[in-house]
Amino acid sequence: MAAPIKMDELLVTWLGSDEVYEDVLNLIEKYRVQRQHQHNQKDNAGALTPPGSPKQGEEKENEPVPLSSRGGTSIPPFYPLKTPTGDTIQRRRKLPRQSETWEPVPAGSSGSEDHHSPQIEGTTTLDGIPLDEILTPSNLCVRDQVSRLLEELGIIPRAAEDMVSSQDLSDIVMPLEVFIRITKEVCGFPSFFNGPLYQRMIDLWNLWHQNEKVDAVTLKALEWFWKQEMEPYDPPERFFRLIKQLDQDCILRDDFLPYIKALLNDHPGLEFLSNHAEFQEKYAVTVITRIFYSVNKCHSGRITSRQVRRSDLLEAFLLVDEEEDINKVMRYFSYEHFYVLYCRFWELDHDRDYRITREDLLKYGDHSLSHMIVDRIFDSAPRPFEQETVDREFLSYEDFIYFMLSEEDKSNDVSVRYWFNCVDVDGDGKLNNMEMRSFYAVQLHRMQCMGHEIVPFEDMLCQMMDMIKPKNTDFLVVEDFLQPECSQVSGALFDALFNLNKYLMFEQRDPFVERQKREDEFESDWDRFACIDYNRLAMEEEAREEEAMEIDWVTVDEDEDEDQEFNGAVSSEAPF
Repeated sequence: MAAPIKMDELLVTWLGSDEVYEDVLNLIEKYRVQRQHQHNQKDNAGALTPPGSPKQGEEKENEPVPLSSRGGTSIPPFYPLKTPTGDTIQRRRKLPRQSETWEPVPAGSSGSEDHHSPQIEGTTTLDGIPLDEILTPSNLCVRDQVSRLLEELGIIPRAAEDMVSSQDLSDIVMPLEVFIRITKEVCGFPSFFNGPLYQRMIDLWNLWHQNEKVDAVTLKALEWFWKQEMEPYDPPERFFRLIKQLDQDCILRDDFLPYIKALLNDHPGLEFLSNHAEFQEKYAVTVITRIFYSVNKCHSGRITSRQVRRSDLLEAFLLVDEEEDINKVMRYFSYEHFYVLYCRFWELDHDRDYRITREDLLKYGDHSLSHMIVDRIFDSAPRPFEQETVDREFLSYEDFIYFMLSEEDKSNDVSVRYWFNCVDVDGDGKLNNMEMRSFYAVQLHRMQCMGHEIVPFEDMLCQMMDMIKPKNTDFLVVEDFLQPECSQVSGALFDALFNLNKYLMFEQRDPFVERQKREDEFESDWDRFACIDYNRLAMEEEAREEEAMEIDWVTVDEDEDEDQEFNGAVSSEAPF
């Protein structure tokens, strides 16, 4: 029986809804209008001051005074942006800049003030280069940026200004291979977004212009797309609207596939996978699952606009586009991380049906997990991609990724909630002594069978409470584990309850080694584990290849005249 849904999960889902977000903005706007109306009425009534009332300019004793009138810093209001026609433009935190609008921004507007400051004129850099020449591209509107790029590419002749806006050039076609510069330099998307972005422009134009359908992007179509899908929104919202399907209000798992496939085709660090379609598919699945693991923290399988905005997803896509070494991009895209995840899954999946059973998972980490936690993983662990039909008798590859990321790094909030949900058997959001004692009883029995020194439950619990310092000593809540001062030790309690090998390592830890971990190059426990395990797998693979070569030479020497083939390598191993 699956564990009941936690109230905090429902709250996160509710707050992540775009409809709720719009309602909150509407309430703020309504309140602002009411306050403005009341303020205007007071101003009109203050023209004739009644006897006994304070004079104008004096503060009333019981009436709050705005912060700006007290000499403090004025907090800018958080209101929706309005267009000249009165339409509300959501999702912008500030007015668009000159470089983000298709037409030039009128002089004096807030969006262009920072680019036309008189302090820039005449200023030079340390190299003697005029600063206004460096900032010139950012002063250009999108129309002029596109015009300059097309002139450089020879698509349009070098002519007078406003060439793009002329009617005779509006139907000029921009081929896919030259559109990549617009994708990267103008739109601000990674270069491998070129194909999907190009197709999205065509699809949207044909959807709204049934009588003017095109099979390639024209200047007219680009202008229309920019004004509809780019100019009203900031970069995170543009990214969100591009990834999701047109008829959806969220990003689903398959929405990332065209972009990951484009990455596989274009990135030099993944070129060696071009002849391995099976591993290309598994790499794409791994990247997408890791994205949902980190971004979709409520495990609904649906990434909202607010979740994209609060994540580093757009920055990670831009970084992988610039970095030639794919393994330096630790967030989501590292091939070494994929290799570790897939090989660990492959080692446990003996029947090769891409499903892990309870017996298979018990073998993970040299049988480090207790049977009790394995049962809880199958019964109540999050499964974001199987909301309707969840087969609790097996773990898919995606489910295994969730498990392994949580098991090897218990210091982040996603893994803490993952394991807290598994250990909280009654689903009341509180981890009490009875629940912890039931899990630890299995550990005591294993310690005794393996001949290790027995650590009583009371001693273990006292040690953990001293490290975590919960607000209530009668039970633990998930917020106790997420305190900044105990984020690195909160996972020790989970290890004590169900991972015997890691708990014994924690008890016998070397302070010098722990200090080295804090000072090494890795940002997380997962990055450290993946690097070590990848090196282990690489050495094992090299040893198998050397052994296979030796066997081949022996076979050739003994049977020179026989035409025999021998393949000592394991065909199911992933390529390096």
